[in-house]
Amino acid sequence: MCSSSLLDSLRNPLFYDEPVRSIEVIQTHISYVALTGDYAYKIKKPVNLGFLDFSTLEKRRYYCEEEVRLNKRLCPSVYLGVLPVTKDDDVLRVNGEGEVVDYVVKMKQFPQDDLMCNLLEKGEVDEDVIDRICSILVDFYNKGERSGSISSYGSVYSIKVNIDENFNQTESFVDVTIPRSTYMFLREVNNEFLSRRRHVFNERMRSGFIRDCHGDLHSGNIVVSDDDVYIFDCIEFNDRFRYSDVAADIGFLAMDLDYRNQPYLSSHLIDRYIELTGDKDVLNVLNFYKSYRAYVRGKVLSFQLNDPVIGKDKYKKITEDASRYFDLSSYYASLFTYDLRRVKPFMIITSGLTGTGKSTVAKKITIDYNAEYLNTDIIRKEGSGDVFKHQYEEYNKGLYQPDRVDDVYDKMFKRCRGYLDLNRGVVLDGTFIKSKHRTNVKAISQEYKADLVMVHCVCPEDTVRKRLDERMKRRSVSDGRWEIYLSQRRSFEPFREGIKHLDFDTSNESYSYRLGFYKKLVESLK
Repeated sequence: MCSSSLLDSLRNPLFYDEPVRSIEVIQTHISYVALTGDYAYKIKKPVNLGFLDFSTLEKRRYYCEEEVRLNKRLCPSVYLGVLPVTKDDDVLRVNGEGEVVDYVVKMKQFPQDDLMCNLLEKGEVDEDVIDRICSILVDFYNKGERSGSISSYGSVYSIKVNIDENFNQTESFVDVTIPRSTYMFLREVNNEFLSRRRHVFNERMRSGFIRDCHGDLHSGNIVVSDDDVYIFDCIEFNDRFRYSDVAADIGFLAMDLDYRNQPYLSSHLIDRYIELTGDKDVLNVLNFYKSYRAYVRGKVLSFQLNDPVIGKDKYKKITEDASRYFDLSSYYASLFTYDLRRVKPFMIITSGLTGTGKSTVAKKITIDYNAEYLNTDIIRKEGSGDVFKHQYEEYNKGLYQPDRVDDVYDKMFKRCRGYLDLNRGVVLDGTFIKSKHRTNVKAISQEYKADLVMVHCVCPEDTVRKRLDERMKRRSVSDGRWEIYLSQRRSFEPFREGIKHLDFDTSNESYSYRLGFYKKLVESLK
């Protein structure tokens, strides 16, 4: 069946087994999807790309049936079944009379506005949505099939097969979508990580974290509605892309959130996953898998450049998007390479006045660097019952009087020393208004020969005020209010301790600024 006749049929309302309200045909490198209002119809292209083979009618039928079977695990009400495409007197129909020439997966159609990728663009995804998604995924992973043969896909040997395939298949795109220096760097450090962290992958296998996962977990494959969350379109065509460490699966979504300029939703997703599962060791491999997933996305986009009829504007857009994925892959690799090669602990201070976003930044850094997190607000309220209960005391009064503040920092430094003894990295999250507290951190870093960087969070005061007003309406460990901000601003002692520090304007939400800052941070630690 030629592609032109199929495309003509997909645009014909008489082709379908149900009445249609409209027709929109979407084409990928491996399938056609027709959206008809109430239903979506997906037909696989007769292609053999090596890692997938839809070249025969029998194979397309088999993988259509697999697609329905596997996707019913996460959204049983969406996938309705597999129907034949028939040909009678040169007329193609879904489930009609005549010769069977292809197969179609029939699904319920959902509004495109409800796709998570579109909701993210409109700023309509918050931490509550991430919590809903994470709960579904954790339940899915807990029920995921596991066996000795599935577990073997978590071995260094199996992972290296996928990694080597990526580099071999993207060699022709060097200096097109990926600079040669980036390509060579990623190839070198991926092999180094696999070689030196073999024991980590073996432990993930022994602990049962290799499951039958989703395999293509990004926001374009998630629908969020008031009623439910639907996670669809898992990998059905190649077991080795779906059988993986759960870290590779949830790391895919975390990477996608980073790519879509949602770094703090990304870190919240992983933080919530750890909270629900206790799997803190996921951080030992997370950056590796995020780098891998970003590289795969860059590769798949690059493949589209081989289309001989691609337009100039589309070529340019695909090249830019693929390059951005490869750049993100390189950033993650710089993180796991720093961890791989460091021989001493590190300390990162996040400082700044209340409302400047320092704790949000600190939590992302903690996830990215697989570090220990110490927060003055949490330490201050230990033993007080509900740490999220707001205290409305005046500045320098009650829990915040100077001697109690010093006691909080002393407790923080004591715990910090314990982690440094274990060669761990530590994120110290507090205002650090007083020079003496910053001086103490510098002395500790010198004692342990630890890398030390201070991130100083700043932002315009109108942004601070808006954040503080919103914070008081929800659960938060911080008691920061506008009047507290003003008092802290008057009390802040200038930086004179000689600590390397980076200013970070948290109100600047551009992708390039944010990623540029985080790249600068990892460079400053080397």
